[in-house]
Amino acid sequence: MKRNLSTADARRILARVPQQVSFWLCTNEHLRNLESLGKALQMVNDEVFKYHVNRDKNDFETWIRDIIRDKELAREISRIKTRETLVRKILERIEELRKIVKKSSKKSVRKSKKAKYPKKRLPKKKHSPRKKKASARKGKKRKRR
Repeated sequence: MKRNLSTADARRILARVPQQVSFWLCTNEHLRNLESLGKALQMVNDEVFKYHVNRDKNDFETWIRDIIRDKELAREISRIKTRETLVRKILERIEELRKIVKKSSKKSVRKSKKAKYPKKRLPKKKHSPRKKKASARKGKKRKRR
């Protein structure tokens, strides 16, 4: 059940968080956004992963839900127990959010172009002189009869 996110929400989720609430990885790295989390998880070994995700806790889910405020991703990764699956889900979510932001930026570019370059209005067509003459001739013919 995926809900449509607004562009503002997508940008907020992709943005960097302040240093005070960054994710502390037990390798002493501080991660400040989803992208850095995904890259770091690709590099860490299974021991580091097990330190943060075990039967009792899932630190990644908690941080994503409470700090990043992406409840949908947090719900998806709540039951994940393997590093590879977690990385895949995070990277898929990042790509989905980027598409939302990109789609919105294309729309705003189109709107701004329309505002800068309004459609040119052509002058109203005037009747051609031939039509006027023809209608004048018909009037003359009627008078002669």
